[in-house]
Amino acid sequence: MKRRELFPFDGGLAARMVAAAVLTPLVVVAVLAAIVVFAPWRLVAGVAIASVIGVVAAVRERRSRPAPIELTAEEAPAVHAIVERLCVVADLPKPRIVLEQEHQPNSWIVSIGRSRSQLHLTQGLLDSLEPVELEAVIGHELAHVAHRDAAVMTVVGGPGAVLQSGGSQLTRRGVFWFIQLGGVLAMAIGWLASIGTRTLSRYREFAADAGAVALTGNPAALASALMKVSDGLVAIPRQDMREAEARDAFHLLPVGVQELRLLATHPPLRARIERLQRLESGLQSARPAARVE
Repeated sequence: MKRRELFPFDGGLAARMVAAAVLTPLVVVAVLAAIVVFAPWRLVAGVAIASVIGVVAAVRERRSRPAPIELTAEEAPAVHAIVERLCVVADLPKPRIVLEQEHQPNSWIVSIGRSRSQLHLTQGLLDSLEPVELEAVIGHELAHVAHRDAAVMTVVGGPGAVLQSGGSQLTRRGVFWFIQLGGVLAMAIGWLASIGTRTLSRYREFAADAGAVALTGNPAALASALMKVSDGLVAIPRQDMREAEARDAFHLLPVGVQELRLLATHPPLRARIERLQRLESGLQSARPAARVE
């Protein structure tokens, strides 16, 4: 089965994703252009410095990450079997599987493209899920790979994240008033861009859920996994989850508290479960009724 046939097209969801993906960088470019044209040169210099600092910080953070520890087929044959089976169905190269020694149950994908991906699974996730639930979660992550979500989110959200990070550092270190003001302005642009990025992230989670159902044919398993992971995250002490919060946009479920819908990286759990229940109803109605003799 071809990939386009496997992952169903949702016109309304696709339109909202395209709008968020296009409008977010356009807003950033438009605001930066207005600053260059109308703002005093000192303010322009402050924003430029914030951008450079943000890029340098992002590069340093990426280089400082510890090398991932691969989970081999000898250590986890069942996990590798699930991944291999779903990759065959999805027509995707098998990603490198990484085990994260974290108690919080979660998963995420690090991907440069469909052929260079890493599937990260925490020990807490492996300990808490049944095989059929784990298969649904892995299907969700592979759907992200099929949709090129990591690359899209980097392109759409990268400029805003750089401005926000650089602006934050500049306001703490700036000596001259225009440097500090430029940092504040950069932070404001980055925050504005983050609204569109988070909106896009929420839509792509819905699409990945649907992709998992297309791969496994089991919406109930993914719904069960989401509820178990949600319960597991609530039980983990807050101090053990601070480092993980930085990865929330890539998690199966967010670690951080998302009180404001506008700033949430994921849809509400209830909304995801309701969509999965509708998909389950659709699958049930499409199945032929059992014959009674």
